[in-house]
Amino acid sequence: MDDDIELKIIQGVQDNNNVASDVCMEVNAENGDCPDHINCASPLLTTSQAGDGSRTEVSVEAVNNETDETTLQRVKRELNEVVVWKLKVWMVILIILFLIALTVAVTLTVCAAGYDDEDEKYDRSSFVVERFFRGNFTLANNNFTSHPLTQPAESEKLLEQLKQKLTAVYNSSSALARYFSNVTISNFRDETAQFELQFIIPSENEQLVRYTLSSEMVKGVLLQHFYDQDSDAGDHLYVIPSSLSIEVCTKRTI
Repeated sequence: MDDDIELKIIQGVQDNNNVASDVCMEVNAENGDCPDHINCASPLLTTSQAGDGSRTEVSVEAVNNETDETTLQRVKRELNEVVVWKLKVWMVILIILFLIALTVAVTLTVCAAGYDDEDEKYDRSSFVVERFFRGNFTLANNNFTSHPLTQPAESEKLLEQLKQKLTAVYNSSSALARYFSNVTISNFRDETAQFELQFIIPSENEQLVRYTLSSEMVKGVLLQHFYDQDSDAGDHLYVIPSSLSIEVCTKRTI
């Protein structure tokens, strides 16, 4: 033959994966399908991953359920283990919790029973100094005080009811009850009642007079009661809160 055939040496490729990939790409581009002996699937995917994705989800869920069940069984087994004699772990835990609660309850009971409030210890005989307050307030639903002379019995009854009302207020006060002595209510003037409060305090009473038995404190206790009273339109003992006034006086005036 006249034409010489020139042979060229093809350099070997060390990366077999790339060769297979290049062959696959070349065949796909030119011939359409890969040859049977070449796997065109990605080398990074396994057969199970290349399949249906739902299989993987089902498998993961099954593994999780199995793990949870195994953990629960292990916890039950550990709680039912015998610690000493016939006592199991869960029994010991309940006994410890019960003992803690019992200890706390007994401690609180003992502390409450043995606690003495020093403020409650006082000698009534040491209260020798009188302190007076006078004031007035107006009734909202009084229908017969305008003519006390025509109905003296009703007027006296109302005065007694008001006296009991004010006495109950100050006797129930935690701050003033021990010092409270008496209340006096005079006759009405245009449905306004005049009253006087008497307190008895110790001789050493500088701080007491300045704070506890100040006019603001004495008025505040009664005013709070008037604001808390039932505003029933038919209550003849209902007092208008804004009508209350109290001041200190040096001696008895009523």
